[in-house]
Amino acid sequence: MFIVKINPPEEAQKLLKRVERFIGSVPPHFTLFATLNFKRFEMFLNEIFYLSMHKSINPDFFAFLRLYVASKEGFEYCYKFNTVLLLKREYTQEQINSFEKDKSALPLDEKHLALFNTAVKALEKPKEFGAEDINEIKKLGWTDADIFDAIDHGAFLYKFSKVLKAYSKN
Repeated sequence: MFIVKINPPEEAQKLLKRVERFIGSVPPHFTLFATLNFKRFEMFLNEIFYLSMHKSINPDFFAFLRLYVASKEGFEYCYKFNTVLLLKREYTQEQINSFEKDKSALPLDEKHLALFNTAVKALEKPKEFGAEDINEIKKLGWTDADIFDAIDHGAFLYKFSKVLKAYSKN
């Protein structure tokens, strides 16, 4: 699956076992990251855990963002992983399929849909993104920190998709 031998250090193996107990499985890229650079893997996990306990953004928002990026980037295992996660969170396969066909079918409230669309615009059309977009989303109650977290997580996902593509066997 990867161009390097997967052999996480003992310290990383312990953390991966905790991850498995917490989420039920260990995605292959987690093991890759733990093998390549354990400290950076810890930082990666801290990002995921921070978002899973976000105070103002529904954590499911981030799972849908991961699903969206996984679909766009062609990462089937990430797509499956986040699909299973959302199914466990009591979303239906129909809702997930509808979302994949049309991101406006995000099964969250309008406020989260607006944040999602704003983040996607910032990531996919940064030259068209501007202060007006931020001001509009703030009218819905989102803060600069919330907007940053949504955009930053999307960028984080695209960044790691590039790393995975570099380390994946063709």
